[in-house]
Amino acid sequence: MRQDAASVNTDAKVVTPAIDEEAARLAELGIDKTLHRTLSVPAVVGLGVAVTSPTLSVVVFSSIVFVVGGTFGIGAQLLMIPVVAAICLCLAELGAMYPLAGAMYSLVRQVLPQPLSVVAIFHYLVIGVVANASIGLSVGPFLRDLIPGLHASDQLIAVVLLVTLSCVALTRVEIGAAITVGIVVFELIALGVITVAALLHPHQNVGDLVFHPTILHGHQLVGVTTAIMVATLAPAFTVINGFDATLGFSEELAGGPRALAKSVLVCGAAVTVIIIVPLICSVVAAPSLTAFLGAPVPVMYSVTSSLGEAGTKILDLGAVAALTCAMLSVLMYDSRILFGAARDGVWPRPASVRLASRNRFRVPGFAVVVIASVVCVLAVAADITFLVNFLGAAIAALFVLVGVAALVSRVTQREVARPFRYPLWPIPPLIVIAITVLALVKQEASYLHAELVLLGASLLYWLLSRLWVSNWTWRVTPNPGAPTDVVEAQPALAAGIAD
Repeated sequence: MRQDAASVNTDAKVVTPAIDEEAARLAELGIDKTLHRTLSVPAVVGLGVAVTSPTLSVVVFSSIVFVVGGTFGIGAQLLMIPVVAAICLCLAELGAMYPLAGAMYSLVRQVLPQPLSVVAIFHYLVIGVVANASIGLSVGPFLRDLIPGLHASDQLIAVVLLVTLSCVALTRVEIGAAITVGIVVFELIALGVITVAALLHPHQNVGDLVFHPTILHGHQLVGVTTAIMVATLAPAFTVINGFDATLGFSEELAGGPRALAKSVLVCGAAVTVIIIVPLICSVVAAPSLTAFLGAPVPVMYSVTSSLGEAGTKILDLGAVAALTCAMLSVLMYDSRILFGAARDGVWPRPASVRLASRNRFRVPGFAVVVIASVVCVLAVAADITFLVNFLGAAIAALFVLVGVAALVSRVTQREVARPFRYPLWPIPPLIVIAITVLALVKQEASYLHAELVLLGASLLYWLLSRLWVSNWTWRVTPNPGAPTDVVEAQPALAAGIAD
């Protein structure tokens, strides 16, 4: 019989050793520790950077920002710095209070009313699978540029790569972490190429880009209006995003709640610098702003103009490495979100029991397979362009919930221990709420309609879920006497959830 790490069965007596800080906090929340703590702070930060995929943000997602806001794309990213800082402070406090694998979904669930936790998990999963499908489809052009004789379609390359990475995600978590941290090095090299291009061949003035932004109207550059600036904020969220992924590995991070808070803050600061510096440099290196803003991939135009084909090949190689790394990290991250929701009984009981199971490597294997399958379907059959553009609205809506949770928890949960407290309450959550609501309401009508559909579907699912969950007061937890891939439903604490 398998012996659980928390107890040893000896002649019908259970000997319980002193449990660590992490296990003690999970026990207070009514959760048995079900994932294996083997990751350090640098490893978790590396996974967070990989999920963010700075190369994807700088090369691909920035194209949308430049189309919407012209060179104000630079100003929008600079405005995102205090917003990202405020979000990280909120996530650090809430994450240290509730170090659960469900990440932002779990934070919302512990603080806000039940229906909003379903809204959070639906948004989380939609963002995750759409982002991973878009990442997979972005690999093909770079790979074919590196290998001219390759004639495989973007969809085929995405599916083959996803299946391969799923095999890695099914193994021990430290293997995936080591691979992603190693690949991040190549990603930094690719971004370094962009920075070098600007240093060697500067063509634009940073001050003019920030204080006198322009946008391409037809074939001419015109000034950016206030309405355009506001509209640029939503797609700007897709560029610097994903640093919250550190929370998804909270039950596998050693070091306690303060280590988790540190991971969130370090990851947020790192990705902000890693993304914004080469993004600014890409515009500075552009010989012509008209050609830059009119190019299908503006950043590639700058690199090719400054460094020629050799620089382009280096960027291609870095992009393929970075996108592969991001796919693996997002797959690992999303599967843990699905696992956390299943453990909370969000899905019908048979599905929750299966999704909350873990394989012999003590990772949520079935959840990995489900996420990978959905991503494959999206990559092959969905209108990915619309979904990618919709990501900005979905991300903004999710961060609104985080801001509200960080604001409300100081009032409604004063008795809960806070290993980390963000300063200047209530300013950080108010910044998050104000900017994200502004970005959300200024979305195009089609994306707002899609957001309303997702919100309505979430609330409808919550109403239907009451057929199999009574006040959401049960949780799926491992049976200590069963094999690692078998779980059973047991009563659990409400853990601060409003009825």
